[in-house]
Amino acid sequence: MSVPRFSTRDQGERGNASNRVVVVAARFALDEYLKYSAYICQPYRTFQHCVRMTFYTRNTIDHRIPKILGHIEAISRDEIETRTDLADSERVMLRTLLTKMDSTRSEDWRTRQYKIVFLTSPDSLDTLVLPSDIVSTLTSKSGRGIAFTQGQRYVSLARLERGPKTITELI
Repeated sequence: MSVPRFSTRDQGERGNASNRVVVVAARFALDEYLKYSAYICQPYRTFQHCVRMTFYTRNTIDHRIPKILGHIEAISRDEIETRTDLADSERVMLRTLLTKMDSTRSEDWRTRQYKIVFLTSPDSLDTLVLPSDIVSTLTSKSGRGIAFTQGQRYVSLARLERGPKTITELI
């Protein structure tokens, strides 16, 4: 992929987990975050240790950057009450998620496991809110637009806090 690489300085900034933010491709995930304050994906999907997550969709990084509160690697809806390895607080968060979930997604969760990442809500004081979304201006040599990420990518929290307007400013 011909996306510009991070500088050595930026790699150092992202190397510290307390300054690392995961940007996930978010075709549907942003809407789910806004409804549920959670990121739901395939079980055992690996992420580097990060303090925050944000969503890349429609060629922009969303301006809301929630804190990661915790995660469950793999769980089905029917395991919420029976799993012995869950803390009471995790069980409460899972029950809350289940009550908020629309029926189609809830039924799908009954038949399969998901990884659940709990996030601060969009209106939480712990959610960093930038002045605007960050627009992708990345192009290939031929001038075609290219995606910032198609899975996940890591960026520096310090760079996000500067409020870049474009991904080029971010990287």
